[in-house]
Amino acid sequence: MISFNSSSAAPADCCIIGGGIIGLSIARRLAAQGLSIALFDKSSPGTEASHAAGGMLCPRLEFEKGSPLSEMGEISLQLYPDYARELEEETGLCVDLRLDGVITPLSREETPGSTSSEDAIPRLLEGDALRELEPGISPEITRALYYEDEGSIDNRALTAALAVACKNLGVRIYPDCEVLEILVQEEAARGVRTREGDFSSAIVINSAGAWAGKIAGEVEQVDINPVKGQMLMLDCNGFEEKLPRHTIYSHQTYLVPRRDGRVIVGATVEDKGFDKSVEPAAIEALHQKAAGIFPFLGDIQPRESWAGLRPMGKQDVPYIGALSPSGYYAAVGHYRNGILLAPLTQELMAREILGTTE
Repeated sequence: MISFNSSSAAPADCCIIGGGIIGLSIARRLAAQGLSIALFDKSSPGTEASHAAGGMLCPRLEFEKGSPLSEMGEISLQLYPDYARELEEETGLCVDLRLDGVITPLSREETPGSTSSEDAIPRLLEGDALRELEPGISPEITRALYYEDEGSIDNRALTAALAVACKNLGVRIYPDCEVLEILVQEEAARGVRTREGDFSSAIVINSAGAWAGKIAGEVEQVDINPVKGQMLMLDCNGFEEKLPRHTIYSHQTYLVPRRDGRVIVGATVEDKGFDKSVEPAAIEALHQKAAGIFPFLGDIQPRESWAGLRPMGKQDVPYIGALSPSGYYAAVGHYRNGILLAPLTQELMAREILGTTE
């Protein structure tokens, strides 16, 4: 039998653990349908993996065609224009959605698996056709594949807009409030125990990212491992004519331009537990790889560098749905694809909880 701290806030219909893009998106979606939502984050919403990401939206480039992740990614990408537009209208904030294509350079030895047909996806670009799209790209790069209608979003702006939208909808957000345990009574979820006290609800959603498996309770456990990624940002104001015009995704690194002149450069993939230290040698290596694609970037000193923890599950696709006991749900294991899959995840979770396909 559990007992609730009487000093805690009023009960909510749903408690959400984790304030990254997944938790915030679900909170906004459910609150818009009239549910009262309490969202808990161990630090501040949007400051972990969602803050550290590059914001790329590239399902056809990243995933094997016909795979479950490819199908999920393409569906979510189709949802993005409305998702971003509605957020901007609700909040007045720009999230910098750019679906003008992604370019992946090819080495001289690579044989592309596509044709140069105008309607092929991806389309092969060579010589002048590549230079027309990317004048500043290295002269050493003479061929590339062009994935039209893919691109990027400013993930930090996106999570900030989601937080504002949630507050406008009455979502109670509790920063610096770590959830220690999921409370269970009579074989059903009944709320969460935090360092600030107990909060009751009939629905609990675990969207705690890399920390999702560390929450106690007599519930079905999720197995999530953190995968470290180091990245940097270059402030390229004053170099507008040389800037990448599209997201550039190579085998060695990726470059994600923002409308304000920033260029995001990523990323390492490291199995180092919850270590988030930033290593100068790793940042320098990424910087040099970026300069190998756009030479002028080598002369620009990094303005910011960081490390984030991607939440990787044991299965190929994230788990989005009901667990045991009754009333307990999870949206976990998005790994590198939390930003891309956020619109689809919120819809799948809403369908699961609200029992509707609307």
